[in-house]
Amino acid sequence: MSAPSMPKFNGIPAIGLGTYPLQGQNCTDSVLMALELGYRHIDTAQMYGNERDVGRAIAGSGIKRDALFVTTKVDPSNLGAARFAGSVQRSMDDLGGPADLLLIHWPPPDAEIDATLDRLKAELDRGMARRIGISNFTPRMMRQAVKRLGPIISCNQVEFHPLLDQTLVKATADELGFPLVAYSPIGRGKALQHPAISEIAARLARPASEIVLRWIMQQGVISIPMTTKRANAASNLNILSFALSEADMATISAIGTRRGRMVSGWMTGRWDS
Repeated sequence: MSAPSMPKFNGIPAIGLGTYPLQGQNCTDSVLMALELGYRHIDTAQMYGNERDVGRAIAGSGIKRDALFVTTKVDPSNLGAARFAGSVQRSMDDLGGPADLLLIHWPPPDAEIDATLDRLKAELDRGMARRIGISNFTPRMMRQAVKRLGPIISCNQVEFHPLLDQTLVKATADELGFPLVAYSPIGRGKALQHPAISEIAARLARPASEIVLRWIMQQGVISIPMTTKRANAASNLNILSFALSEADMATISAIGTRRGRMVSGWMTGRWDS
């Protein structure tokens, strides 16, 4: 199947396939399915333990590598000087070549952020990635990253869905000139059960998942939903065929609270800094 005409935000396709927590043949098959449907953006990470599985799917897809956009992320255990470059080399070996986007998966302690960003930039300079960015950075950390590296920061990948108020993070990204990438974009399925979203879905005769993903895209945010089901993967691409009204956008935006977070890592209590 040919790839649909996909919007890009800062050069990143607006919809991708997330691969956490898939591993082994299940991961490879899901990526192959998505590529067959027309996805061209695939998200993985060292932490997921599936870069080799993603690489096998890419190699077996028959799609030219330069037609794809592949993101991976450096694990927190590999951020130090002794492990960073070697871990990235292993990732690129598993993926079959340089990533289109290389991210710091979780920020290190504050005193180590600048040095970690410098190591990320070094991987860009030596051709291990075509773009670099950050993930799970707070607004303060986002500013620090741009102060250190300038406009080469391509995105900040964060938890983003209707149940979580990410107004401050989104405003900071807009100010700094790069988009957010939404992981857990349907809130691990919980957002689909919200009455306001269910009402909009029923009125528009669309699945609730399409309503949520369209809400994300209309804000200029990239989404990377994970699915192993062909029908769901195909449905996700249908968000390119309709738009939400300003009133519906506002209704969904009003749902989120600071208590809606589902992923914290070691950052508990620090997200609004």
